[in-house]
Amino acid sequence: MASDGRDSATAPMRPGDERNLDTNDSDISELLPRLEKSCQVRDTLFDEVLRGLQNDAQLRPKLMALEVLRRSIYAHYAEGEYQDDVGKILTKEDTDRLIAPQDIERYIIKPLITGAFNANNAIRCECAKVIHAVTACLPMKEYKSILTAETFRGVLLLMEYVCGNRNKSKLEREMWNASVYTIRNLVTFVDISSEAIGQALTCVCRKHDAASVDFCQAVLLCHLFPKLEENGLINMYTYAPGSMAYTTRVIIKYLVELLANAQDYEVLSKVCDTFVAVCEYSFGVDLILEANCLPHIMRLALLVAFSYERALAAMNDIYDYAAGARLREAITPQMHHISFEALTVISKIAFTAHRRQIMALLEIGTAGVMVKMLNCPASSSLVKTRASNVLGNIGCETEAEVQIIVNSDAMPALVRTFQKALEENEKIEAAYAICACAAKANRRQVGYIVSCTSRYNSYGSNNCMALVCDMMDLICKSDPCTEGNVRLCRVVLNALENILVIGIAEAKDHRLLENPYGRLFLEHGGATKLAKMATFPDFEIAKRAVFISQMFFNFPTVWAHTNCDCR
Repeated sequence: MASDGRDSATAPMRPGDERNLDTNDSDISELLPRLEKSCQVRDTLFDEVLRGLQNDAQLRPKLMALEVLRRSIYAHYAEGEYQDDVGKILTKEDTDRLIAPQDIERYIIKPLITGAFNANNAIRCECAKVIHAVTACLPMKEYKSILTAETFRGVLLLMEYVCGNRNKSKLEREMWNASVYTIRNLVTFVDISSEAIGQALTCVCRKHDAASVDFCQAVLLCHLFPKLEENGLINMYTYAPGSMAYTTRVIIKYLVELLANAQDYEVLSKVCDTFVAVCEYSFGVDLILEANCLPHIMRLALLVAFSYERALAAMNDIYDYAAGARLREAITPQMHHISFEALTVISKIAFTAHRRQIMALLEIGTAGVMVKMLNCPASSSLVKTRASNVLGNIGCETEAEVQIIVNSDAMPALVRTFQKALEENEKIEAAYAICACAAKANRRQVGYIVSCTSRYNSYGSNNCMALVCDMMDLICKSDPCTEGNVRLCRVVLNALENILVIGIAEAKDHRLLENPYGRLFLEHGGATKLAKMATFPDFEIAKRAVFISQMFFNFPTVWAHTNCDCR
């Protein structure tokens, strides 16, 4: 558009426009040769790659062709940021012309399987990398005809070669990683025999790296566990070599050994991730307990706490700037990450486990470990949140579990966490743990919880009923529709009802005129809190709040407070 609003095609030319046209023409005349040269380079690269893929190509051209093809697949089809090594790549159109299933089979898979490339490890390595790129980035339905059990066996030969070779060069490490990740991808959609998987597992168990852990995770979750579930777990306790149950235990044992001995943070993190996935299944929790894995998990969970204690002891009561710097350096971000990952395994077990498994978890001192992490000044907010989550999942079982938590002195630690935490999730999980225990507590335990939360602290005297009111405030000030708040709201009401029921029994036994716990609740604005809960968007929660107000306080007067916004 011209500045006066007319279309530029009909706008009159102004002084100086001729010079601009001349400049534009000269720019275009300079650009055209560059474009022509770029097109020539593109066509030349495609021709070079195509010639290099031919079976009669020389070593260097073939190696270059495989590298360019691999980089091109990652560049055009890999999800997320492209992070492969830098180099020439084909256009997407040219890449598509070279990655047809029949071409991948003709130029890469068949020669690799038949041993045509055995004389040169660099070619074998690049072929493995290309096959890995195909299995990782391209749609498997289109390549299912060429990615078969025979392909699996061909790649398995590369794994066996690397395992049997003492020369641990960079090339062989790359060949190993490409082979293992290719087989991991094949396991997810190719029907592989148990014998072939056992052969691959024999190689993997001789390594202690991240690729091996990823392979084990894929075999467990995509091959073994689904088949065990299909069979109704009838073969779960079959120990015959070669059976699915036997192979499963071999993998679990290998992963536990890694937890006990590995020093690589990436390996430890991947093992923890695998165990979290395993503990999605109840029989997976049994496998973890059977393998005596939990002591190693606990050790990793306490990594930050132990490092903090050692650094503190080394300071010899000298608290200067240098000592503070050493204390900070003693605990690395990787330590925080591993501690959280290990704690996540415990949290998943506590969430999935049935009562027998929960008791086994508690017998090794889980409650005390959680308290130690809550009390450690160096623990991150994420770790404290997860530790509170573990205690909450354990405490919601029965009064027996509540007693173990009480004996571990967890209540004061949870109260401090709730009062001092700045993160909302940390507050919510601490509140949930306290109320989960209070909801299942017997009369004696409720008395302890009330007395333990009544101790004087730096934030003032805050008895149990005031704490419950604070939790209700937290819920009403947060988004009432989030899953965490709905979950917390339910357990707070359960705890309140249990405390008030026990308060009635206390009033009868001690011949009191009123419920002592109910009076404390009302003194801290409990009527208003219940009124806010009665306006909660979740109908069941609102109904429960009204029930409690009518049952224990004879309030329809609670409705006088319902003009309080739940925000």
